[in-house]
Amino acid sequence: MIQTWLLTIAYFIFTSLMLFLDEYRTALGFLLRVKHNLIVDRRFRIFFTSAGLVLCLLNILLPMDPGPVLLGDLLPALLCLFIAAYFARFADEDRRTYLKLSDRTCAIMLVAFTAVHFICPALVLL
Repeated sequence: MIQTWLLTIAYFIFTSLMLFLDEYRTALGFLLRVKHNLIVDRRFRIFFTSAGLVLCLLNILLPMDPGPVLLGDLLPALLCLFIAAYFARFADEDRRTYLKLSDRTCAIMLVAFTAVHFICPALVLL
């Protein structure tokens, strides 16, 4: 259960860094190769998409204590599902039409959600 929680937080932080990459290219230059591989390499996209789907399933089935047994961490699970869809459509040129908010706004919301999920994991349980 705690491993799922830590992996989910790491997945959220990685995604927020990828969303911040366009704006803070000089500070996050080490992620340029990762972004290039996400665009070019299909296996890379499949890995991050399947990681999001697995984390979604694990968040639903293995909640943090004291969580509901059936639903688990529903909000982080849904967020993992949306991020998996984001990585699945990463190579598309018109991916911004599916993402109505700017990348910076989504990254800020994701960092805020991750901070709340990390500091008080019981708050995100439904």
